Amino acid sequence: MTRTVDDIIGEAARLPLRDAAYLIWREKTTFERLEGRRWRPRDVRTPAVAARSMRRISAQLKRERDTAQDGPSFDRLKRAHPRADDAELKQAIVAAVKFDDDCFRHFSANGGDYWDNVVRALARAGKDHPFYLATTYRDARNWVAYNMK
Repeated sequence: MTRTVDDIIGEAARLPLRDAAYLIWREKTTFERLEGRRWRPRDVRTPAVAARSMRRISAQLKRERDTAQDGPSFDRLKRAHPRADDAELKQAIVAAVKFDDDCFRHFSANGGDYWDNVVRALARAGKDHPFYLATTYRDARNWVAYNMK
């Protein structure tokens, strides 16, 4: 069964606000795919042009991350939690992005068992972000494991 935007919003609506914000942030690329976002193709005519194109894309992604609380994540979270105050929604999104960043920042592939490295990264991120549900930590752990493989 294919998930829809409404399925993800409905799942987020059943979660506390912070956990919903994390879910919505984590599913950002799924939303973009389902909502039909089109990225400008990368220009790879020469190595210099390709590097410039990648810098532009990286800057755009950084800007989206830095202003996530003012972008589509806000609208999606507002759909999931329509009664929440706008300031609370924005604060939850900022916290979710920081939590996501910290999960990946604490990951290290320097030796040891891969899964143990993932678990350690989430334990460290969880200490700095203690207010999520156990299921959110589990999902974050799986997200890091999937993306860092």
